[in-house]
Amino acid sequence: MIARRTLLIVGAAGVLVSAYIHYYLYFHGGYRGISVDRVLGLDISRSFALQAISGFFIAWALVLSLRWDRWAMPAAVVGTLFAAGALIAYVLARTSGLLGFTDDQTSTEALIAVASELAAVASLGTYVVSGVITRRNPTATELRT
Repeated sequence: MIARRTLLIVGAAGVLVSAYIHYYLYFHGGYRGISVDRVLGLDISRSFALQAISGFFIAWALVLSLRWDRWAMPAAVVGTLFAAGALIAYVLARTSGLLGFTDDQTSTEALIAVASELAAVASLGTYVVSGVITRRNPTATELRT
């Protein structure tokens, strides 16, 4: 079986790659000046900056949780939500639009971000589910730590 620590490492890497892609697109990909619609002061441009900053902090928390176990479950839950939210935002931007913004082009950055977010959701989601199962049924076989 996959070690639970490995799930955290893969998840942290996925979140970090997603955060870097959003950082790159904000500063070098032309997303810095996009402001079609705003909701509570948030537009596409600012959401990319927020995604980059929060992703770096979530990845950092996931790495620190390897040392401090009490951080692992909360960081894994937040990391799963972060990656799933990024995937949902991407789908919305490609279909019905998000904050007035639609994108119909496929780029290398988008493919890398989607792959990293899928990896983060899969690994961190597995970590969370296995932790919940273990807490509910202590005799269940736990993934090795």
